[in-house]
Amino acid sequence: MRTFLVFSLIFAFGQAVIVEDETLRNILNELNSLKTIVAEQQLKIRSLEKKLESVTEQNRKTELNFNTDPEVHVLREKMNPLQTKVPETSKNTKTISSRSFGGIRNARLLSSSPSSQNVGFTASRQDSSIVHENGIIVFETTITNAGSAYNPASGIFQAPVSGLYVFFYDIECSKTNGNTYVELVRDGARTGVQAYCHGLGDFDNSATLGVLHLGAGDTVWLRLYDVDNRTFGGKTLFSGFLL
Repeated sequence: MRTFLVFSLIFAFGQAVIVEDETLRNILNELNSLKTIVAEQQLKIRSLEKKLESVTEQNRKTELNFNTDPEVHVLREKMNPLQTKVPETSKNTKTISSRSFGGIRNARLLSSSPSSQNVGFTASRQDSSIVHENGIIVFETTITNAGSAYNPASGIFQAPVSGLYVFFYDIECSKTNGNTYVELVRDGARTGVQAYCHGLGDFDNSATLGVLHLGAGDTVWLRLYDVDNRTFGGKTLFSGFLL
């Protein structure tokens, strides 16, 4: 009887050990499976981080190009209500004739005439920063700006009313520039009004004048063309006025 009990205990202990070993193996398998899942997730996270970095860099470049694109400056000028000037109308006394009939007074507006508007500016460029090809040449220091049609922050003039406008500019090329070409632009299109200076070994000046018919809201500016990386001296001026 004792022998049977001893064998029974030994058998039961062996079964317990087997069950425990099986449980440990299952736990180890689960841990290995979890490790595999974690490793895969880490790979996915690294891949997403790289994609995020790529998208962030692309957005940064797009924003930089957007902020430096001359056409964007033009659109901003056109969309800025502060830069859009509406022709003022005079507050002249209106002639009214009236007559009574059956206690009813009839009034008639006879006349109302618009007033003239002064528009003109002169601005100079004191900034010695480099201008790139097709870049707007900004004249940041205004000497005169009647009508506030010229924006010294963007370098763009916006016509407040339709009419004939005269534009004049004088460019001073730095002595290290080499051949330098500057042209007058209307709404991004070439006008044919151009100036050239060589700036080879010494400062050089060139000036030109043009007359343009502009509609209300049309924009005009100066830009560098056919060359890149140019600087201008302190005698560089840009002027314009409504005839």
